[in-house]
Amino acid sequence: MLKYVGIFLLILLGCADKIDKFVIMNSKKTYSELSDQYNSSIGSGYIDTEGIFNGKLSFSFQSQRDSTFFQFSDMLGRKTLLMWISPKSIIIRDLFNNKYYKNGQVINLFPFLEILDTRDVTEFVWGVEPNVKQKIKRMNKNSDDDISLDFSYKKLKNGEYSLTSFEYVDNNLKNTLNVDIKKRQRVTNFKNIRKFWRMLEY
Repeated sequence: MLKYVGIFLLILLGCADKIDKFVIMNSKKTYSELSDQYNSSIGSGYIDTEGIFNGKLSFSFQSQRDSTFFQFSDMLGRKTLLMWISPKSIIIRDLFNNKYYKNGQVINLFPFLEILDTRDVTEFVWGVEPNVKQKIKRMNKNSDDDISLDFSYKKLKNGEYSLTSFEYVDNNLKNTLNVDIKKRQRVTNFKNIRKFWRMLEY
């Protein structure tokens, strides 16, 4: 009897694994498909870094069409950074030091942006995996695969299987950075994210 119970459990677990993979594969809609269905994507998560910079920040994001706004806070809840991403630029305001960083300067704070362009970041927060394999291949052309960027999928709190995180590793500089989205909601109503632009002003 125990033998048959064991066989049944193995079959059940095997089916469950196949079902999970089926759900994940069918949750992979393109950015165009999602933006046709929804108008905004909002959510929150964490960014954890080791290497030249060490620390952990929480963040919230609001994305609409081709623009995305991030607000970062430390573990005490203090706002630290504001980031605005538009199709042709990235602007960061450092609230602690009251400084601005633009485009090339931003890579020093977030080195993964050397791989992910503005469109890629927006796709990620919408839950779409950017195609960056060729970029990474070109960057590693004269090195021993020192740089990697790997995406991960899991179930969010709302039960949706989705792209939720990525890990950026630069073995040459001994840098590791993890971005993990804990909550994401796509909505059909428009968000007035232009109001966040004023938060970037001194």
